[in-house]
This record gives sequence, structure tokens and C-alpha cells, in this order.
Amino acid sequence: MKKENETNTAQETEKNAVEVTKDNKEKQTGKKNGKKADRETDSPDRRRLKRLTLVTVLLAIAVVVLIVLLVIVERKNRIYGETVEASTLDQSMDFDAPDDLKGMITENYVAYLKQAYILFGEYPDCTYFKVVEGVERDDLDFENDFYTKEGTSYMNYYPNGEKAGRVAIDVSEYQENIDWAAVKTSGVEIAIVRAGFRGYGEEGNIKKDLYFDQNMQGAIAAGLEVGTYFFTEAVNYEEGVEEANLVLSMVKPYQLKQPIIIDTEKIDAEGVRANDISVEERSEAIRGFCETIEAAGYTPMIYASTYWFCSALDLSKLGKYEFWLAAYDTPQFPYHVEGWQYASDGSVPGISGNVDLNVWMR
Repeated sequence: MKKENETNTAQETEKNAVEVTKDNKEKQTGKKNGKKADRETDSPDRRRLKRLTLVTVLLAIAVVVLIVLLVIVERKNRIYGETVEASTLDQSMDFDAPDDLKGMITENYVAYLKQAYILFGEYPDCTYFKVVEGVERDDLDFENDFYTKEGTSYMNYYPNGEKAGRVAIDVSEYQENIDWAAVKTSGVEIAIVRAGFRGYGEEGNIKKDLYFDQNMQGAIAAGLEVGTYFFTEAVNYEEGVEEANLVLSMVKPYQLKQPIIIDTEKIDAEGVRANDISVEERSEAIRGFCETIEAAGYTPMIYASTYWFCSALDLSKLGKYEFWLAAYDTPQFPYHVEGWQYASDGSVPGISGNVDLNVWMR
């Protein structure tokens, strides 16, 4: 009886082992079949949806990070004209992310940064200044709408392919005797003639340009429209008024169709009286000039380079006046300009030596 029981027990054990093995095989087969089914249902549309979802999430993260970084920068730069060194900017961009995502965030950050600031130098090796609110913004496509048309000698402004600017030159005693008829025939339409300048030295003596009257008379006789400019070294409001009054006395015999312009620049020399004055002092001097010109019934204008406009002038006080920009490559300037001086080494028939060339939009 015991032996028979042992036999039956052995048979049951063997049967159970076979059933367990069968169950395991069925489970493994089920798993494989399940994976196969998943693959079959993971269609191209479903995979595209997954990728789109992933990209959307990454972009959302990028936008959030960008907003946070812009808030940080804005808080650091509430005072107009404050420069921020590249090292500070780079620190604010220090965050953990995959290389592709980090590159995308940085690219977007710089693009948005340029909407609120003007950068000097290539990011991250740059400084930048906050764009001043209330000053008319740039609406000119310098890259595509400014060129020298076939059959002409000078660059001009062609929005939608139609001429909308005029050719202007600015001259002084350095050009000496000018054949204004030849200048006119070459295609020049406007002459901006220097009236005078203030000396660099501490005394700051004002001097009249030796060829002012000759150039004004010659340009008008040849049929060009004329304006005039004064090279300033004024260090306060009163000196700006003094310079303006001199110009007003000089232009009385002439009919100006273009503005009276104050030329403000940094001079690369020692002892130049207006190089190291404050932004406030320089802006007050220019305001004195412009207000005096305007009160006399003429249109004032400010001439400067891109960097000088942004770093040396308080445009919250001067932004209502017209701008004439000096930039010898494609301008990266946030404000509207009425004139663009694009070359200082131009060649014009009737003038010996180099002359400044401009596109005039007014």
C-alpha cells in the first residue's frame, strides 16, 4: 500500500511539474505576443505624436527658463545706460540641460535680448545698453533695402524696389574748392556743410569753417538742397546754446531745406575737453543746442555713431530730435534715423580726396 501511494505521489508530482512548465511557457508567449502587439499598434502617426509631445515639452521648458533669465537681466539693468560685462551675462546663462536644448535656449535668449537691448560685440563677449522707451524705433531694412542700383553711382534707399531716399554728402574746409556743378551732375542731391567747430583744448574756442560761405553758395547755385552742421565740444547747456547761436547767425543769408545738426563724437586724442564729461553733462550741452535751434524755427538733428548714441547720450532727454547715424557696416541700431552716413572714404566727381557719403530719408 505504501509503495502504491508512493507511485501515485510521483505521478502527481510529475503532472504538476508539466503543468507549471506549460503555464510558464504560456506566460512567456503572452508577453512576447503583447510586445509584438504593442509594436504593431505603435504606428508612424503615434510615433510622430510622441516626438511632437517631447518637442513641445522641451520648448515649454526653454520658454520658462528664458523668461526667468530675462527677468534677472531686467532687474540688473533698470538704470538707463548701465553696461553689463559679458562675464556677468554668461553667469546668468549657467544652467544644466542637454547640449541641444541649452543651445536652443541660449539662441532664443539672445534673440529676445536684442529686442530690449543693443549689443556691442558678439555674444557672450559683449556689452549692452537698454533700449530707451519713448524713442521712435527703427523701421528700416538696412540689409535688404539699401543698395547701389545698376546705372547709378551711390547707395540709396529702395523699399519694395522703389527709390525713397536721396544722396547726400557732408563737406568742410578739408575738401577745399569744390566743383558743385560736377557734384550735382554725378547724382548728389543734398549737401550738409560744416558751419564751424569748437576747439579740443581747455579754452574751447569756437571757430567758423573757412569754406562755409563758399560751399553754401556753390551748392545752392548748383541746385542742391543744403543743411549745416557744427562739430561740438560743448561741456554744458550754456556752451550748447552758444554754439547754436553762432550757427543761426551764419545761416541767415541762406534758405535751408535741411536741418541744423550738432555733431557729437569721441576724439582719439589726449586733452579733448568733451571726451570725459558725464552723459548728463554732454546731453545737457546737446539739449541747449537743439532747443535754441528749434526756438529759432529750424529743425535740429543729432549726428553720432551707434555706440556714441547708446553710451554717451541720454536719449530719454534727446530722443524727440531727428537722428543722423554714422555706421560703416550694416547698422544694428534700434532707433529710427533720417540719415545714414555709410562711408567716410567716398569718391565724388568735383571733389578732391575722400568725402562722406550718406543716404538721406527726409
